Amino acid sequence: MSASPWSTRLRGMRDEWRSNPRLRWGVLAAAVVAFLYLCLVLMDWRSALHMQYQQRTLQLYKMDALAGQEHWLGRAQNAKAAEKALQAEIPNAATIGLAQAEAQTMVRQLMTAFGNKLTSEARPPAEVTGQPGVWKIPVTLRGVLSQPQMLEILRKLESSDRLVTVEEFSFTFVQGLPNMSLTLAAYYRVGAGKPQEAGHDAG
Repeated sequence: MSASPWSTRLRGMRDEWRSNPRLRWGVLAAAVVAFLYLCLVLMDWRSALHMQYQQRTLQLYKMDALAGQEHWLGRAQNAKAAEKALQAEIPNAATIGLAQAEAQTMVRQLMTAFGNKLTSEARPPAEVTGQPGVWKIPVTLRGVLSQPQMLEILRKLESSDRLVTVEEFSFTFVQGLPNMSLTLAAYYRVGAGKPQEAGHDAG
């Protein structure tokens, strides 16, 4: 007996939906606004990650330049500490193959954490300009994820204790869920090279 009022109410709501074009347009407009808002949030997040890496790299170059000037000798220790902290985020790898293997391990951990709807594709590594021995290892992740899952992946990359940046990010909707394509880049110091330090001692 208690189901009858609900059935009547649901039937009324269904009739209202069919007969009220303003209601349908209102729901569509709300969905479009929500979609645009999500796009802005995700684009802002990617831009922030990329800008953070650029700022860190610029800081490293500035430290190298400042340490080479006698005018800044009094601040050499601070410059060394700042550069050392940045370089510490770049792990060492004996070979480029081991660096790629470590990057793939990190990617597999992400894939395990967010289900079996993700696939990965390794991209060709490249040595970083101006940083001999430092290599960028790009990997592309693709798959259907919910919006909270996409944001959580970005949070994990941002909070990594290793230098990882988001190179490319895009998504489209498939059956109401975002189909994501994300290219991340992990950085490694390959070979026997040591981190470059500001204010190298002469002799």
